[in-house]
Amino acid sequence: MAHRLLSSTPVLARTQQTLVARARAAVPVQFANYVTASAVVMAGGKAKKASAPVRAKGQSNSFRRKKNEDEDSGEGATGGAGRLNEKYYKPAVPVKVEEFLPSTATTEYIGKVLGFPAAVTPALSQTAYPTLLNEQFALVKPAALVVRESTVSLLERIDKAMKTPSEKSRIVLTGESGSGKSALLLQTVSHCLSAGWVVIYVPKASTWMNSSFAYNKVLKSTAFVQPTLASALVGQILNVNKSALSKIIIPETVPVGRHEVAKGTSLASLLESGVKGQFAAQDVMEVFMKQIGAQKEIPTLIAVDEINSFFRPTQYMNQEGKELDPEHLKLPQLFLEYISGKSTFEHGAVIGATSDALLANKSEVLEVALGIKDVSPYKKLSSSLMAWAQGLARIEVPNYTAAEAKGVLEYYKKGGVFYDAPSEAYFQSKLITSGGNPRKFFTACAKGI
Repeated sequence: MAHRLLSSTPVLARTQQTLVARARAAVPVQFANYVTASAVVMAGGKAKKASAPVRAKGQSNSFRRKKNEDEDSGEGATGGAGRLNEKYYKPAVPVKVEEFLPSTATTEYIGKVLGFPAAVTPALSQTAYPTLLNEQFALVKPAALVVRESTVSLLERIDKAMKTPSEKSRIVLTGESGSGKSALLLQTVSHCLSAGWVVIYVPKASTWMNSSFAYNKVLKSTAFVQPTLASALVGQILNVNKSALSKIIIPETVPVGRHEVAKGTSLASLLESGVKGQFAAQDVMEVFMKQIGAQKEIPTLIAVDEINSFFRPTQYMNQEGKELDPEHLKLPQLFLEYISGKSTFEHGAVIGATSDALLANKSEVLEVALGIKDVSPYKKLSSSLMAWAQGLARIEVPNYTAAEAKGVLEYYKKGGVFYDAPSEAYFQSKLITSGGNPRKFFTACAKGI
C-alpha cells in the first residue's frame, strides 16, 4: 500500500514522503506490523526531495532561501553513530587516567577516577551503556568512573563469591535516583571481566518487558518466547565472553529443541547456533545457562540494571488482552530462576540495580521484599511475583562523600566539562547544590547550575 502511495501520488507533502520512505527503509520485515512513530523518527533513510514548483516565465523569485548545509548533509545534533556534530559541539577531551583493575579496586584508590581497562573495553562495547552514564562518557574520554567506598566493599563481596554458589550471592543495589547504582553495577561488570569471569550483562532490562520485541506463544502452554531478543542476547554473550567460552566443553550430548549438541562441543559453538537461528535461540540459551552453571572452572556473573522491571507486569498481552507477568515470557523467566536462587551457578553471583528513571517500571513488590516499603493493608500484591523476590540481599548506594566528589570534580575539570577555576568555594557550591548526588553533581558541573 505504501508503494502504491509513493508511486501514484506525487503531490504528497515532503514530510509525508520522508516518513513513509524512512519507515520502509529502516524497519525490518519481522516488525512490519509494528511500525511506530519512534521507529520512523529513528530511521536512518533519506527520502527523495519533492520537486520544486515550476516558475512561470518572467516571474521573479523574491524569497530565495539560503541552502542549509546541515539539511543537505542530513545531520542534526548527533550523527548516526551517536557522535556529536562537531559544528556545534566540541569533541570529547581525552584525559589520562589509570585503569580500573582488580589491583586498583582498593581503599587506596577511593576518590580517584579510573578508566575501563583496554582489555575490557572491546567487551563492554558489545553492550549499551546505561543512558544517563552515556551522557557523561560522551563528554570525556576515556569512559571512567570514580572508585568509591561502596565500590571497594561490593567488589570484596563479589570476589568471595568466586568460590561459592550464586544462590548465596544475590544482591540488589538500591538508593535514591542518581546515586550511582548503574555506575557501581558497571564497575562490577568491568571488574569481573578483568578477573576472567563469564559475564551476562543486561543494561536495560525494561526493554525486555516494554513490548518492543516480537513474541510468539509456545504451543500447549501459557508461555511466550521472544526470538529476536533471545538471539541478540546469545550473540552479545558470545562476543563478550568468546575466549572463556571456547575453553568450556559440553561433557555429554544434550538435546537443544529438536536437535542435539554433540559431546565435546564448546559453549562458544553452542551459542553460535543460537545466533544463526533465532527461533532456536531460546532453547540454546536454556542449555547454555545449565551448562555454564554446572562447571566450576570459571565463575559466572549475571548483572541486571533496571531489575525492578522483572517484578511487575510487562506491557506484553495475552490472547485475552491481559498484561503478562515476566514469568510467562521464557527469557525473563529463565533469569528469574537465577535471581530467585531456584537455579544456581556452582560458582558465581547475581547482582541487580534498581532504577527510577522510568516511574512506570517501579515495583512495589520488590520494594516490599527488600524492606524498603511496608506492606499496605489496602493493596494486594502479586503472590507469584513476590515468590521470585525472596532471599535477595539489599545494598544501599549512598551519595558521594566529599573525597569522592572532589576526585570527580578534578576529572571533570581536566575533561573540559566546566571552565571555572576549581576553587574550594566552587567545589562546595556544587556539592551543596547537588547534595552529593552523582547525577545532580554532574548536571551542576556540566550545566553550571
